[in-house]
Amino acid sequence: MYKTLKILSIFAIFLGILSCEREYSFRGNEEGLHFSADTITFDTIFTTIGSATQYLKVYNPYGVDMIIDAIKLAGGENSKFFKLNINGFPGNEQIDIPLNSKDSLFIFVEITVDPLENMNSFIIEDSIVFFTKDKIQSVFLNAFVQDVTVCNGLVISSDTIFTKEKPYLIYDSLIVSSSKTLKIEKGAHLHFYKNAFLRVEGTLIVEGTKDEPVLFAGHRLELFYADKPGQWGYIHLQGGSKNHKINHAIIKNSYIGLRVDSVGLGGDQPLELSNTIIDYIATNGLEVQTSVIDAYNCVFGNCGGASVALTIGGKYNFYHCTIANFQGYRRVAALVISNYYKDKELNNNIFARLDAANFYNSIIYGVKDNEIYLDFKKDTDTEIINWCFDHVLMRSDAKVDSLNNRKHFINIINDNNPKDPKDPAFVDYTKTNFQLDTLSAAKDKGSRKIVLDKLEHLGTDLLGRTRDEKPDLGAYERIE
Repeated sequence: MYKTLKILSIFAIFLGILSCEREYSFRGNEEGLHFSADTITFDTIFTTIGSATQYLKVYNPYGVDMIIDAIKLAGGENSKFFKLNINGFPGNEQIDIPLNSKDSLFIFVEITVDPLENMNSFIIEDSIVFFTKDKIQSVFLNAFVQDVTVCNGLVISSDTIFTKEKPYLIYDSLIVSSSKTLKIEKGAHLHFYKNAFLRVEGTLIVEGTKDEPVLFAGHRLELFYADKPGQWGYIHLQGGSKNHKINHAIIKNSYIGLRVDSVGLGGDQPLELSNTIIDYIATNGLEVQTSVIDAYNCVFGNCGGASVALTIGGKYNFYHCTIANFQGYRRVAALVISNYYKDKELNNNIFARLDAANFYNSIIYGVKDNEIYLDFKKDTDTEIINWCFDHVLMRSDAKVDSLNNRKHFINIINDNNPKDPKDPAFVDYTKTNFQLDTLSAAKDKGSRKIVLDKLEHLGTDLLGRTRDEKPDLGAYERIE
């Protein structure tokens, strides 16, 4: 008897286990499945480069568990561009997929496209189709695809012109040889893969315009990556290179923005940097040592280091520039100027002449109490340290007596303890829109004489707007 009861008990437990298993016989009705989106759209995709992965959530809205008969790409074998991962399983088709009541599953989608002959840009489309008992549903997929000119370790050994016909994708490096010129025409886009860089041993000429600037950026075009620094390496104007002109360029998302080393010396032309924006940089935006630079209507924005670092002497003139860094985690000021460096043993200072570090009709601002760091040391052989802020709105903890020293400070507006960090009233500093708000302290505070002295460069602002009789400080003229 005891043996019989034991057997019956085991049998009852076994039946209980079976009864706990979910029933997936239900296969839906006319209401169908629910989705997190009806369309998955990919931003511009470069040929040969895979996209970022996007996802779709599929919901079971019913009070019972169900089975989805099939999930597949509509193009079947022809769906060669899109790749699916359905609930953790790679592949563009699955059948009999269980989905618990009120639960959901994920479908991940990515895309890789090979170049198509004679087509610079094109649209590709497909759809994910869902089959249940009484209903067939679909989610649309589309992407705009742009063909690119790939530069993988390219060395430019003859004078070369980059045009706007197709974007350029720099995989590894792009090097301009000594005595050779790379001219980049208006509207051209250069996109850099991780750690890729542009090194110039010869000459770089960038001929962007207000309406068609030249872009230097990472290769990810999805909106998520628009403000992410450190996606690629840097642009380096190397010692011995010369005659550089950069007009209407946007340099963004790199590790270092523009590195300039021993350029413009020995009677060579200064680097002319005009109407250019350097923003979203992991370390220093403009990183310079012992060079000569004239900068007009430029914006040096958010960086993990200094927005502008002028080191080891040199000669620099900045006109109507906006240096504005609102990255709170950085340890250095927005503007750093120094006249020396340490030798290899870090025992001795090596000095260099600072012939000029002048800032005219400009803004130097950010979240720190002091956004200007002057690191000067004197040597009996090198006493040349010249610097001046002339008609500048700044955020500095310099003492009032210092700001009255007209050798270094002329017509200064110092906003050291603003009630609101957006002062001096940029339109939206959180989105790096450094145009001036209507209440800006920088309005009408510039010197007209400074504009007239460099009228060819300063008659209009970064956006091509005419400066009036009372010019505003910074790169932008406020037009009411």
